[in-house]
Amino acid sequence: MAIEIIAAKTPAHIDGIFQIRHKVFSEERGFFSPTHDGRLTDRFDAFPGTTNLAVLHEGRVVGGMRLTLDSEVGIPADDYFDFRSHIPKDSQVMGCGMYCVTKEFRTSKIALGLMLMASYFGISHGASHVAAPINPDIAKLLKRVGFQALGGEISVPHVSIPLIPLLLDGRDLKDYFMNFARENELYNFLKSYECMFFFQAEQIIRAGDPGNTAFIIVEGEAEVRYKDTILMNLKQGDMFGELALLTDEIRSADVFAKTEVKAMVLKKDDFLSHLKENPQQALKIISSIANRLKSLTNQIKS
Repeated sequence: MAIEIIAAKTPAHIDGIFQIRHKVFSEERGFFSPTHDGRLTDRFDAFPGTTNLAVLHEGRVVGGMRLTLDSEVGIPADDYFDFRSHIPKDSQVMGCGMYCVTKEFRTSKIALGLMLMASYFGISHGASHVAAPINPDIAKLLKRVGFQALGGEISVPHVSIPLIPLLLDGRDLKDYFMNFARENELYNFLKSYECMFFFQAEQIIRAGDPGNTAFIIVEGEAEVRYKDTILMNLKQGDMFGELALLTDEIRSADVFAKTEVKAMVLKKDDFLSHLKENPQQALKIISSIANRLKSLTNQIKS
């Protein structure tokens, strides 16, 4: 079953994240004292500039990360390190923390996916820098995508492990999907995207189902099948599933992950709203669909 990373919006998802925090930080690792209700929160969770990313497996919350846009009360990262002295005064900063994932899903892929989704969210909301006091276990991974360490490990009185202060300048983000967004002027899409991970041979789209999502492959390959015939191979950068969003028709073919696949996912309402507001992007996508249909027609004829 695919793993999803979404911006938590329902009370159930947000409550699930608070419980995962407690399970990981209080029960498993002893970073914070246990609470009577088995949930871990602080004042920043109540502020309107806070969003939580949720990692879902079969609809169940298995991880999360908190994002906090800067305001007059600051960001949680200010309590850990003086990030401000490393950021130009006219910059907009977003704090990133409370990274927690249950043991069975604690992989570098999920950690990187969460941090990249956090970066997309911040950039789409006007943040130029992302500040993150991070567990040293994943600091090396994040440096690969553009985060810079602002020093060595630091000790914080109320946390039982050392942390490494990392800072990302949005212009330095090294990531295929961000490059794709820049090249295709899709910044407005970023705030609406979700991320999904599919295992090899897992079905992504099923023929006959309603079309309510479009996909862009960030990593891996997939193949489009009609019955037992492979119609097309899809690779990094390819968008698929958008035709059903435009026509209100059911899915016309199956799509399977040929390898492990990481894909960005856009829901129908957000997709159509973006196209209405950006007619030039609508023309590009229609042109892309037309070229794909032409290719399929030629393949069938041959």
